[in-house]
Amino acid sequence: MEKDTMQKSPEQWFMDAHPERGTMRVQVSTGRGLFPVEGARVEVYRHFGPERTVFHEDVTDASGIAEDIRLPALPAGWSRSAETAGISGTVYQVSVHHPQYGAVEGRPVTVFPRIETVLAVSLASA
Repeated sequence: MEKDTMQKSPEQWFMDAHPERGTMRVQVSTGRGLFPVEGARVEVYRHFGPERTVFHEDVTDASGIAEDIRLPALPAGWSRSAETAGISGTVYQVSVHHPQYGAVEGRPVTVFPRIETVLAVSLASA
């Protein structure tokens, strides 16, 4: 079967449409953001129909941070055009779990090419 006639998966279409990279930092804390949470499991994902595709998994450090999370992003030129500026970000979902705290599920975060997005997550006692 020739390459041009092969059917692409939704994930492959997504990757082809998002050739650049944006970065994300997740800062996890408790107590109104005063106390960092070490050892929280961070998962960044998107749904493609019923399928959940995980783009990154990490664990927070002693400062409660998971950083340098590189994610596919739309071309930077989209943000410079009036026709596409409103759709120039790529939305991901973030879940954070720690055995001593309640989980945060499916927090949306928008990533832009060549920019670091910071997501602050506050966990409550379980």
